[in-house]
Amino acid sequence: MPTAFTTISIASQPHARHTTAKPRAPLGPEQKRERREARESKQERIDAAVSAWFSDTMALADKLAVEFDMQPKYFHELFFQGGARMVTHQEHVNPYNAFKSEKAAECRDRGEAKNAPQLHADYHEEYRSLTMEEKDALVERWLKNRNSSVSLRRATPRAKIQDVSNIVRNMKLLMCGLSTRVGVEGFFCIVRNSADFHIAPQWFFTSRELEQYMPIATRKKWVTAEVGTKVEAFAVAGCDVLSAWLVFLLDSGYTNAIIDLLRTSKQKADYLKAGIREGLAEKLS
Repeated sequence: MPTAFTTISIASQPHARHTTAKPRAPLGPEQKRERREARESKQERIDAAVSAWFSDTMALADKLAVEFDMQPKYFHELFFQGGARMVTHQEHVNPYNAFKSEKAAECRDRGEAKNAPQLHADYHEEYRSLTMEEKDALVERWLKNRNSSVSLRRATPRAKIQDVSNIVRNMKLLMCGLSTRVGVEGFFCIVRNSADFHIAPQWFFTSRELEQYMPIATRKKWVTAEVGTKVEAFAVAGCDVLSAWLVFLLDSGYTNAIIDLLRTSKQKADYLKAGIREGLAEKLS
């Protein structure tokens, strides 16, 4: 009688097979030529497609520049950088740009209007004849003129609204550009924290699907406009949910949108208890 048995379960278990890859047969001259021709043909088609896209994009930029009376460079930056030009600020001043700025000012004083290509054609040789000391002096004069001509914006309600609108626009460009270049999703909400001016909550989602996902993420009813109103009321109330923020809503015309941040006594009690716990934990740490 055998001393050991191989059961069915053990015999049926999968076993790793250690096999070595068979060496590939070397390609012959004809096969190498066919593969090389296939690669070259594919690359030519790719280059042609990219070239056609680039030509169409440049033509579209020129068309939009004429339509909106702007420089094509503005649309080039929107197409290819998506607002990334605002991420880093160039502190170094190009001497040639300072030179053209000075020449443009001189032309305006004489009643002449010249654009950048005309300034380059008329004064490029003069710039090339300048020494390094003269170029440094140009930059110093340009910086001095820029710093002396800085105007402070008055903090009027209209100026505040314009400032917020410009920042929101830049943030949208930056996020869209980042989403295109890197592959990210996100959103932001900007609300005022003062009753000195009125502007609606500024929402932005990189995709519609992200906004539609918010009710699932919060496990509650999500209405973007309603959430923005709550956040605005919370900010104007000094980020204090127990303050008299209802007066602000009534004075600001939110009669139909009054939403209590803490609806019940239990919610207010829980909020106070949480504050006490945080205070004790901070004292004991």
